[in-house]
Amino acid sequence: MKKNQLLKQIAAILMAGMMVAGLGACGKSQPENTDTPRESQTEESVRSETPGNSGAQDASGAEVVIKLAHNLTIGGTEDEAVNRFAELVAEKTNGAVVVQVYGGGQLGDETDLLEGLQLGTVDACLSTSAYLSNLVPQYALLDAPFLFDDLTDVRAKLEGEAGDKLKEELLSQQNMRVLGFWNSGFRVMLTKSAAITSLEDIQKRKMRAPEVPVYIDMFEALGAAPTAIPFSEVYTSINSGVVDGVEVCAEEMYTMKFHEVGKYIAKTNHIFSTMIPIISEKVFSSLTVEQQTAVLEAAAEATEYEWEIFEEADVHALKEMEASGVEVSDLTDREDWVEACIGLQDQYAQEADAQDLLDLLRK
Repeated sequence: MKKNQLLKQIAAILMAGMMVAGLGACGKSQPENTDTPRESQTEESVRSETPGNSGAQDASGAEVVIKLAHNLTIGGTEDEAVNRFAELVAEKTNGAVVVQVYGGGQLGDETDLLEGLQLGTVDACLSTSAYLSNLVPQYALLDAPFLFDDLTDVRAKLEGEAGDKLKEELLSQQNMRVLGFWNSGFRVMLTKSAAITSLEDIQKRKMRAPEVPVYIDMFEALGAAPTAIPFSEVYTSINSGVVDGVEVCAEEMYTMKFHEVGKYIAKTNHIFSTMIPIISEKVFSSLTVEQQTAVLEAAAEATEYEWEIFEEADVHALKEMEASGVEVSDLTDREDWVEACIGLQDQYAQEADAQDLLDLLRK
């Protein structure tokens, strides 16, 4: 009798243990996804677990989820424009297409993002012409010095035949579609010891240059002494006299507080920087015709928006630096600067087999 009771007690304990284990297995949570995108389209939009899941229905009811990544500052001008694009796509497709934004380098740097676009782990991204030139050599021409006169000239060329040719090259060579050419500003020069108003003023001047051939080539062509220094060290390098100046757009110059250590700004406008939103053609072609139209319309509106807010930020930055005591001047002999660098335009066109593109950009 006692033996039977003991067996029943053991069986009951084993059964209870199995029930607890079963409940534990059912209630076990999955690991959290550490890649957290900024979702600016709607509160109801729910991200899928991994990048690159285009075509899968989203929990909000969206038919397509497009993962768009960039490595720029979250909350910055370009990030703001990207999120505006996401909002517009959601509006124009009634939530059928959701663009999820991964900003601040969450999915890697520009090289990582372009590789992800090729592999299908990223659907869309922002990239500069410098990095795209590694995939399509013709894009290197966009960084040639003194190629554009002003912002009106830039827009006319990038939204005209030259821009169409660049779009065609990226599409045919890499199966990537350009959604627009964005404004990252004309670059200007800040110096510490003396103002630059003529070509003579920059002779043998020690200027910080990024480790990119076009900038080093440009300074050498102008007669300056380029010194490669990491961007994070520019402030201290100017302050300590390692270099006398730096070139960058006014908006970034102001953000980085370079005007605290430099006294003069020359509006050289030597290179125009463009940020380029691109999408995988495989992803784009998977959309319905109506959805493709909506994406292109949203991209056009976001491009207008980005140009407007960046130009405002760039102008504001220059005014603020001038108000703080920095002397701002124009070049008195811009033609001499252009003449000194025009050979570089020809050189880059020859290296990229892009003389026809250069001809369009010179029109």
